[in-house]
Amino acid sequence: MYLYNSLSHKKELFTPNSPDVVKMYTCGPTVYHFAHIGNLRTYIMEDVLERSLRYMGYNVLRVMNITDVGHLASDADTGEDKMLKGAKRENKSVMEIAKYYTDAFFEDCRKLNIKRPDIVEPATGCIPEFIHIVETLIEKGFAYLAGGNVYFDTSKLEKYYVFNDHDEEDLAIGVREGVEEDTNKRNKNDFVLWFTKSKFEDQALKWDSPWGVGYPGWHIECSGISLKHLGEDLDIHCGGIDNAFPHHTNEIAQSEAYL
Repeated sequence: MYLYNSLSHKKELFTPNSPDVVKMYTCGPTVYHFAHIGNLRTYIMEDVLERSLRYMGYNVLRVMNITDVGHLASDADTGEDKMLKGAKRENKSVMEIAKYYTDAFFEDCRKLNIKRPDIVEPATGCIPEFIHIVETLIEKGFAYLAGGNVYFDTSKLEKYYVFNDHDEEDLAIGVREGVEEDTNKRNKNDFVLWFTKSKFEDQALKWDSPWGVGYPGWHIECSGISLKHLGEDLDIHCGGIDNAFPHHTNEIAQSEAYL
């Protein structure tokens, strides 16, 4: 089987890291509203890929996260938490919103005959794992505390833009819509690993951490859940092309720095 590798921008013969199992990770939904047709198109593609691998005789272990905390309205780590936004919209608790829209997502998948992944893990179930990763990144010098939040330091990497060589000016503050300046950052591409200071004082879900009471950044979720269930390597990481930057870029940065 040949697959398009978004890292090399080439079609390549698929060869799993281990002959015993194909480790497949899927970026799951943020369960604050119904999935739209564009979301479901991605999961149909992933379902076809998984079934094809199984048809070819591979043993597939597929893991999906459920984002039920920490995904802000802007990918630039700004804006309101999507889960809190959904709870306010419907006058429900965050966990009521999470359960309702998680169930709705899998019901849509059932109607489309999309197979449920082998492991489905909500982000709220892995807070200790996220904290451990952040602690390790701080110890190794890849993260720093500023203004109450913990940030990943992208200047410590040999190469941050692994998928494409972005024009720095195109990503500057005020150029891309929705990007607001965060004066705590050492570099404009740094991203939040853990929030303890937020302009939203009514944040519903918070946990104790070495840096104060707070909640994880969005990007740390997939790295933590993948490490928990698939170990230190995986074969296929799926998601919509819109996830390539910044989400998958940040996942790669923090995961490789952690390991």
